Amino acid sequence: MLSSACQYGLRAMIYLAQQPGDVYLPVRRISSTLDVSHPFLAKILQQLVIKDMLVSLRGPSGGVKLARASTKIRLNDIVLAIDGQKVFDSCVLGLPGCGHRRPCPMHEAWGELRSNFCDMLEKTTLAAFAERTEVGGFRLTPT
Repeated sequence: MLSSACQYGLRAMIYLAQQPGDVYLPVRRISSTLDVSHPFLAKILQQLVIKDMLVSLRGPSGGVKLARASTKIRLNDIVLAIDGQKVFDSCVLGLPGCGHRRPCPMHEAWGELRSNFCDMLEKTTLAAFAERTEVGGFRLTPT
């Protein structure tokens, strides 16, 4: 449902929100910690800089940091910045033309799930997930 880019972007944003202080973290360090390709993560984070969720600084002490408090960044903002509205509008089976007039077999069930998912993304801030480093036995960062 969410692209790999969006998944990595969410992980990186949670990781940044977990960092103490107001410091810039090098993208290479973030990519290494999260075990994500540096060039791929750099492109994702650049999208978040463009959307004013991250601030970047060039140079030896450069990197990225959150542009505002993690309590002010909703998960929905991150998903829209990376995947766009299409993630909420497209058919879960990827069928062209799926809609109310020509629904796919999963259209109705997916509509309810999508609504709940959208509500969760809209109501949840980055801070809520940054407080949890381990969820359901899974760690955000590799061990």
